[in-house]
Amino acid sequence: MAMSALPFVTAFYAGLTGLLCVLLAALVIRQRFRSRVSLGDGGDADMSRMSRVFGNFAEYAALVLVLLALLEICGASRVLVHALGIGFIVARLAHAFGLARTADTNPGRAGGIVLTLLVIVVASIALLVIVARKIFV
Repeated sequence: MAMSALPFVTAFYAGLTGLLCVLLAALVIRQRFRSRVSLGDGGDADMSRMSRVFGNFAEYAALVLVLLALLEICGASRVLVHALGIGFIVARLAHAFGLARTADTNPGRAGGIVLTLLVIVVASIALLVIVARKIFV
């Protein structure tokens, strides 16, 4: 496997993640104007839900990008990094739109979290396998 000097595939997904972050932040800001809540959720259920849409995204984004970058730097296939990157973006979009619609369990929300966790598990295992081959063999 040829190693890239820089993690360009990860950089691409970091760019998409950044744009998604701005989109979700804009949805929170819009809800703040609608609810007239400048800090916290003001007891407004919609404001609370929209804040969680953004917060849930933020809780996973950094970890996934670090895993993708480390995979790429350590020589994982670009196909794997792309598959995980696409999976993460799709998962976060599905979760965000599902949760933005309703606080109830729904296919977007459930599928989004399952796919997000699957991306983390696959990336983590792949990274452990790659690194173990380099440090234990």
